[in-house]
Amino acid sequence: MGIMSKTDSVYKMLKSEIVNGSIKPSQNLPEKELSEKYEVSRNTIKKALLMLEKENLVIIEPNKGAKVRAYSLTEVLEYLELRAVLEGFIARSATIHFTQEKLNEMQEILNIMKGHLEQNELLLYSQNNQKFHKVIYDACPNRTAVEMTLALKSQMSKYNMKTILIPGRDAQSFSEHSAILSAIQNKNADLAESLMILHIHNVRKTFSENYSFLF
Repeated sequence: MGIMSKTDSVYKMLKSEIVNGSIKPSQNLPEKELSEKYEVSRNTIKKALLMLEKENLVIIEPNKGAKVRAYSLTEVLEYLELRAVLEGFIARSATIHFTQEKLNEMQEILNIMKGHLEQNELLLYSQNNQKFHKVIYDACPNRTAVEMTLALKSQMSKYNMKTILIPGRDAQSFSEHSAILSAIQNKNADLAESLMILHIHNVRKTFSENYSFLF
């Protein structure tokens, strides 16, 4: 295994732990401990941490080392405000490019989401929620907009899955996704855009009203 492949491997493992919340916001990332944990050199750890810093997942402070980045409520709301615009644009752009096969795939995902909702399997619901959005991203011809959106979502992902645990958010979320799919099925790009913007704004409202729980 080459040096870069070791770095990439450590980077991916660290990123996964940060994104899924195993490593908490503001948690220190000591190079010595990480090198022992992943059985690599401290230089490899340094390189992986620098890669994570570029993605705004980690902060590296001189003479203090690295720690997981934590976000203020203001930052989160700013990210979601920007995401609403990007996701709306993506939904609009993707609508006319949907094949019947992809529409069927989205309908099937929505049906699975409904089943998880009825069984109160909220984390499984959230995972399929991500799949629902991915189909839309894949249909969008503007890859720059998609990459920007994914970068924003990656930074917030450790918080995003918790929003579904807020009382009442699950039913509201399902209703929003159903409406978005209906607009796309009807090739109504304007409506798909406005519904997607409303969906992200409602996520933003959830963050604003439940900051202490989510963070």
